[in-house]
Amino acid sequence: MAEEEATYPVSVVLSLQREQTAPLLRTMRSQHVLPALSHTWGSAQAYGVLLRQADTPLTVLDVPGPQWIEGLEQRVHALSNISSVVVLVPDRTESAGLLLAGAANVIPRDTPVRELASRIAAERRWLDMRHSPHRPAADAQQYRSLRPWQYTQQVLLDILSSASRPWCCHDLCLLLGTARQPMSRRALQARTARLNERLMPYGMSLDYTAQWGRTTFMGLIKGPGMDQRRR
Repeated sequence: MAEEEATYPVSVVLSLQREQTAPLLRTMRSQHVLPALSHTWGSAQAYGVLLRQADTPLTVLDVPGPQWIEGLEQRVHALSNISSVVVLVPDRTESAGLLLAGAANVIPRDTPVRELASRIAAERRWLDMRHSPHRPAADAQQYRSLRPWQYTQQVLLDILSSASRPWCCHDLCLLLGTARQPMSRRALQARTARLNERLMPYGMSLDYTAQWGRTTFMGLIKGPGMDQRRR
């Protein structure tokens, strides 16, 4: 089967340092549980795959070294809003905080290959058996005309309209930034403003509130958006 036609239990592999993830993917290739290539944190292409998947998406987040542990709980919390997340961590990493943040499983990345593959496959089976709160991005005819031309804006629209819970601006900045730096709030405000301008001619808008330095996005609504409660 051609590589691009292959299907795997894992939808996407996200890496905080791709050059360190590549050897792991090569080692795991014979187990047929992980895609052959990883995506960098913040990849619009990766998020697009997760948001358009009909069943519950499963992401493996690879954390290649201890330098990435700080702030990892916040990353997991943000990512778990659009996907179930298995986190591969350096040995002796504390897992409790990551599980509380929303990780489905936390596994040492040096786990023997067959055991690692079995645990990931078991997670996929569990997801397939249980009811999922994930809502795939709307693809109904009435929504197609308002989808932005730019792919990153399409992904932002899908993120805001399909998540299982409201989005805090800080989580969005983290998700849409790079592994080393979140997106600035000013850049996020500019992107959401452009998206709102795209929606308005179709009688739609972003549903959000702003209070105490925090903007919360609840999805899309018909008509003008909610008045902002300024800090």
